[in-house]
Amino acid sequence: MLQAKTVIQEWLNQVGLELKPEKTKIAHTLEEYDGNKPGFDFLGFTIRQWKVKTTKQGFKTLIKPSSKSIKTHYRKLADICDKHKNAPTKALIAKLNPVIRGWANYFSTIISKETFSKLDYLLWRRLGRWTSRRHPK
Repeated sequence: MLQAKTVIQEWLNQVGLELKPEKTKIAHTLEEYDGNKPGFDFLGFTIRQWKVKTTKQGFKTLIKPSSKSIKTHYRKLADICDKHKNAPTKALIAKLNPVIRGWANYFSTIISKETFSKLDYLLWRRLGRWTSRRHPK
């Protein structure tokens, strides 16, 4: 692992760049390394490998939305619903659509089906509560 870091440092030095030690983290994507769980988060994605028996390599790399990114997105949706408690339905939809569409487009190229389903269910429940508040009968 440390050999990879020195190789990268040497290559970056050739182009006039350097690694920042406080921001550089060495992680293993398949097994625990230095007491840290496998994989790493980068730009809202979690990158990790899993052992499988069906492929020639014996592992599969999966990239998913990170749990921090999921929680941040849901919190943003919840805040929009809370701020628009008395707004008409059309106004609430106008506020939610760009946020949902942008997040979904950003994570559409990776393994996101379960995440999208979970967020869809959570938002459906929140909008159900919003609707019950607006029209209790």
